[in-house]
Amino acid sequence: MTLRRFTSAGVEMARQYLAAVKEANNVDAVTLNGQPFTRAALISSPAYSDAIPALADIDLDETRTFDTTFAFCEYFDSLIHDHNPQSYREDVGFWTWLAMVYLPQLVKVKGGAVDIGVEGRIIFIASKHTRSYRHYLASPYYVYYSHRDHREICNSILMNKFGRVSEFADQVLTRQSLCQNMAVMKALTLLYYDAKSCKLVRGAGGKSGGEIRRFVSVFDQLSTTRDFHDENDAISLLKILPQEFDRFKNRT
Repeated sequence: MTLRRFTSAGVEMARQYLAAVKEANNVDAVTLNGQPFTRAALISSPAYSDAIPALADIDLDETRTFDTTFAFCEYFDSLIHDHNPQSYREDVGFWTWLAMVYLPQLVKVKGGAVDIGVEGRIIFIASKHTRSYRHYLASPYYVYYSHRDHREICNSILMNKFGRVSEFADQVLTRQSLCQNMAVMKALTLLYYDAKSCKLVRGAGGKSGGEIRRFVSVFDQLSTTRDFHDENDAISLLKILPQEFDRFKNRT
């Protein structure tokens, strides 16, 4: 499939489609204005989306499935990293279209009922507000892209199930000062990510001390007098974390 971007009409139709999914309990076919309508028609029709000439040579596999967000980022980067990805960073039509392509993997199914969750996870919001960083695809991808030469440092926030964003990841993705900082990203993975289980360690997103919320607070304080930026600064950062972080530091 050739990469496309929704027009403003297409974004609005995607919004209506998501609302109809709740009633139809089906991500691939709904009823809009009394007429049957499919997701395939929405993402392929020139009435709702435009081709992107600069990306015409990219062949997106719309049938591909992903176990983790990291796997999606790795695949998508292999397609687009030579095509100036930064130019699409605030492109509402582009990221909303891509989320609709992979919609079946991004929704939840609870008790047989389809739950699309917060609309902003699918419909990209282009703004400096923190909500713009909560899109299932755009925000994680640009973290991956920023650290693609050291991609393993992103494990703590990208090795979650595709279509899910943990509270831990939310705390990081909504703060560019954290997720764009190489020292922080490496420190978080060293502290909270278990490479054997490929999961966050127990308590990483809790409230009992030394968890991600406290890390954010402590880092904000430390960064007023210290500069942590390079990957090599991660160990220095870990060393000066308060004692409450010892239960996580003892793992490293």
